[in-house]
Amino acid sequence: MENLVYYLDQPGGVFTPKTEIIPEPGFGEVRIRVRRTSVCQSDVVIYKVGLPRIKEWPAILLHEVSAEIEAVGEGVTKFEVGDLVGIGCDIPCGDRGCIYCGDHGTGDWTSCPNTQATGHEFPGFARSHAVLPDWFVELGPIVKFPKDFSPDHACQLEPLACCLEGMTRVNNCIENRVVVLIGAGSQSTYALQCAQAMGARKIIMINRGEERLNRVIKDFGGDNVVGLHWDDNVVERVFAECRPFNEPHFVMVNTPALPGYELAVQLMGYNTVLDGHAGVKGAGGKPCIAHEVDLNNDIHYKLQCYQATHGSNMHGIGLAHDLLANGKLTLIDRMTNATERFDHTQIMQAITRAADKDSLKVIIDWDNI
Repeated sequence: MENLVYYLDQPGGVFTPKTEIIPEPGFGEVRIRVRRTSVCQSDVVIYKVGLPRIKEWPAILLHEVSAEIEAVGEGVTKFEVGDLVGIGCDIPCGDRGCIYCGDHGTGDWTSCPNTQATGHEFPGFARSHAVLPDWFVELGPIVKFPKDFSPDHACQLEPLACCLEGMTRVNNCIENRVVVLIGAGSQSTYALQCAQAMGARKIIMINRGEERLNRVIKDFGGDNVVGLHWDDNVVERVFAECRPFNEPHFVMVNTPALPGYELAVQLMGYNTVLDGHAGVKGAGGKPCIAHEVDLNNDIHYKLQCYQATHGSNMHGIGLAHDLLANGKLTLIDRMTNATERFDHTQIMQAITRAADKDSLKVIIDWDNI
């Protein structure tokens, strides 16, 4: 059968549609029909400047996806034709004997030296169909949703899972705690909704641009949510909002830039967890961001924790699936407004819109193929 694939020829280049023949799934494999893809800010970066992990061009981008199981190969028992599934981006390396990714591995895929991700080493989902290999089907981040579940919601499984990995790596840092989110993009907005669902005491969101901050606070705010414009006095204003505590309990860096980390370390106090969630990277690689920590006074006596997550494994996928499938994120439809919906023929326009300062989650519809 025919498969419509959009190839990006080079960073900053053009998306060119190409019709190819896709095979029937083999033993243990499934063929999926893409329903929705959403645009990650990393897709914007890859489009503009590329990524060292992408070794070959043209490339197939987009890694946030929901899809329907269209055909199953012999031996597949986890899925059946017609299932709606969401798929994560970070995937096992494919070595069944790997201590991280294999049948008896730890499941810490992003720690594997041969880690791979869809839209990076593994082709993304800017295509109408894909055949997933047996190891992907058995071990990978692919989960099914209830009948009649929204594909718009299912395609947000992956970014939500990444967010939840960061918020749950350390126990007891969200419920009844003061949470600070640096940045007001989609990851911070997912984190805001998750913190609400997890019973945070107060949520403080910081952003330089007022347009996006105002949109998020208006659409997702509540009595325990405060939006702060990032100015020269933002540290003092955060501490004031933390009262009666002296400092926040959890600080999540969701802006992929040096100033976000420089601000985060100024907010560290007693028992504060810093999650360096947004890595800083570009065409030139990953720059060093140095910071001196006192292992005795800061770590031992103040109980500070410096941690980070990037991507997700089945832990985050499971948490995200629970929140979505059980309707615990009641405002998630507000992530995408009418200006953030596109047809698959408009991938370039979708990425351009995702780069706007006021956008949250751009969704691309593949149902008309």
